[in-house]
Amino acid sequence: SVGEMIAGTIDYVRRDPKTVIAISAIVGFVAAAAQLVVMAFGVEDAAQLPADPSAVTPEVLWSALSGVIVTALVTSALAGVLQVLGTGMLAHVMGRSVIGQHTSIGQAWRLIKPQALRLIGATILVSVIVALALVLPLLPGALLLGAGASSAGGLALFAGGLVALVLSVWASIGLVLTTPALALEDAGALHALKRSWHLVKGAFWRTLGIVLLGTIVGQAIGSVAAAPFSLIGGVGAELTTVSVFALAMAGLVSVLVALPFVAGVITLVYIDRRIRTENLAAVLLASSQSVEDETA
Repeated sequence: SVGEMIAGTIDYVRRDPKTVIAISAIVGFVAAAAQLVVMAFGVEDAAQLPADPSAVTPEVLWSALSGVIVTALVTSALAGVLQVLGTGMLAHVMGRSVIGQHTSIGQAWRLIKPQALRLIGATILVSVIVALALVLPLLPGALLLGAGASSAGGLALFAGGLVALVLSVWASIGLVLTTPALALEDAGALHALKRSWHLVKGAFWRTLGIVLLGTIVGQAIGSVAAAPFSLIGGVGAELTTVSVFALAMAGLVSVLVALPFVAGVITLVYIDRRIRTENLAAVLLASSQSVEDETA
């Protein structure tokens, strides 16, 4: 049940609190630092814009803000990669906790290190598939509108929007177990996608409900924990040093709380599906033994 999944997620945090908090803190710190850098560049670049709005042409706007745009893309990519790796490490922590074994941050890193490129590649593939599921159904309507067929285009766009919503949710939930599948089975990127699809098949609505509720609960707890910093950062119309720092701290706290919770729920769903359909214990024991052999 959902309650058991949430209880199991809390339990794995209690088993290895130092490891879970350390992994989440590293990811959250980098995300917060990235936010600070982008805000600093943004304030500096925005100050270069002309005071007269009529003088702000696209060329002037790009010249003033190109630096912050590039910075935002680079820092977001770095934070995204670390979040992917952190989620994979947490999957290993959760997997080992199921069979009563503790995991240090060093062990978690040794487990995920050889899988890093595959994990990033699998995440990119999932993102591309979900993006295509969102965009492709909208293309006929957009083309009709571009050709001047407003009525037919509007109707096609509306219908395409409904199809896009259904397809994107279907693809997202079907592939939601990709990270734990890749991490705990030491699989390739494409195989991990197939494994996720296979495991979710036959339990789509149950998986959707648990993942959706778990994500909402995790994000809600993170938002509540970060609320004091968000309030400080939101005071006043202008960005100050204090408000920028407070907003970055809000992001750090939110990631610190939400990341292990959401990663735990998804990994528990994966474990639950494998326990119901396959012999998962042998895989977890083999993974744990390989790390212990390397440590010895």
